[in-house]
Amino acid sequence: MEQKPAQHVRNLWGNVTVDPLSFASPAHDLEIEEVLDCASGEYLDVREWISSWRYEQLIGQRVDIREKLNGSPRFRCPVCAVPVYLVSNQHKRFYFKHQIEDGSCPAQTRHPLSREDILARKYHGLRESEPHRRIKALILRSLLADPRYSGIEEERQWRSARDPAMRRQPDVQADGAQGRLAFEVQLSTTFLDVVVARRTFYRDERALLVWVMGRFDPDYRRLTTDDLLFTNNSNILIVDEETAAHSEHTRRFHVRCHFRRPVRAGDAIADLWESSLVLFDELTWEQDRQRCWHFDYESEAAAIRKAIDAELCARETAAADALRSDLFAFWIDRERNAEPSEEARLTWAEIRQSFAGRGIDLPLSPDSESGFVALMNGLTSAREGRPVGWHFKQLVEVGHRIADAYPEHVAAFGHALIHFRNGDIVEGQDRTGKWKNRRQTIRKSLERGDPDFLPHSDSLSLIGFLLPGVEKKLEKLMLKARNAPSNSGTLGSR
Repeated sequence: MEQKPAQHVRNLWGNVTVDPLSFASPAHDLEIEEVLDCASGEYLDVREWISSWRYEQLIGQRVDIREKLNGSPRFRCPVCAVPVYLVSNQHKRFYFKHQIEDGSCPAQTRHPLSREDILARKYHGLRESEPHRRIKALILRSLLADPRYSGIEEERQWRSARDPAMRRQPDVQADGAQGRLAFEVQLSTTFLDVVVARRTFYRDERALLVWVMGRFDPDYRRLTTDDLLFTNNSNILIVDEETAAHSEHTRRFHVRCHFRRPVRAGDAIADLWESSLVLFDELTWEQDRQRCWHFDYESEAAAIRKAIDAELCARETAAADALRSDLFAFWIDRERNAEPSEEARLTWAEIRQSFAGRGIDLPLSPDSESGFVALMNGLTSAREGRPVGWHFKQLVEVGHRIADAYPEHVAAFGHALIHFRNGDIVEGQDRTGKWKNRRQTIRKSLERGDPDFLPHSDSLSLIGFLLPGVEKKLEKLMLKARNAPSNSGTLGSR
């Protein structure tokens, strides 16, 4: 088995070869800068949409867009509503082009002789070139050597079973255990229209189209090769003199498969290119997707990404938990109404910097803002199940203090009691029922959308971080208040 690392973008003899895992690039000058997504009805920024895909993924999107072009197109031009499809320039930068252009749309994407037209002329000129004939002959030799295959024919017309008027003429066709097979030699100018038309035809015939190349260099890939590679689970099939001789020697049809193998590189994926001599009938077949492959790149890569995501999530959870603990521990230990020590100032500066890295601004000094002090006193008290920051004896007193002096934090305090499962402590201390009555009053006020106990928007990010999941609940309360007819204009004064 041969193995070599996948390369980054290379430009050899004018061809640009792109790292499959890098993000795709839009063309610099776009005639069509937005497209209409026919499924969602939304307008998509073309640059953002193209740049959101890895190169390997966008190639798959490009094929899917072209396959659906004549039926239910995925995208249309927002100006003229003509279906559009994805193409690439010679630098493998992508853009959208009209399916039909009559000059009525300001976006002019087609010219008298397009790149596709030139490729089409080259394609028809190369079909009977010497390399094409040679590879076709090698496929025939390989199939004829294996008694498991029958009905082997060269350049025989294939009429559609559903519509006799539709026909194709594959380079080679045969019958095997997998069903009917059509082999096509992939030329350097086999452009996407040819690929899509043949895939659709043989899928409808419940047959399998197999694209075969005579050679493959992962460091020198044309876009036409990428169209086949990334829609075939990153596998390319080769038939050459070596594979044909081996097929004849073993009386079993063999091909050489070049494929990508994903490997973990820290918190990312890297690729290794490998090649193996494999039995053709041991490949995995997917008739509906018109592909056959040896190595399941997609599943392997998905498993690695899942493991990376799980580790990143676990690390983030641990880091967030540690930062929450640091802030609560600081608040429990801090000396109130006293000049903080140098150590306390340094600790606070570190905590403040860590929160800033998460987009949460804490006061320059922990005691500089009374509202912040009250919020932290309330949340820390709810967490500890005892008063923190105020000289109270019972937790229920903290609730009354916040409701009286800092009503904007009472909802957060109530959610904190639930979050830290200390609500029973307050209920046990509420011997007169005053807190129960007050809590009901507060709840009804919030349900009506009254502004009296609404939180301040500038405290939501901190509350949401310290009490995961609570931020959205508080946002719903604020949205309800905004939509309450009697409160229009009231919230702006808070």
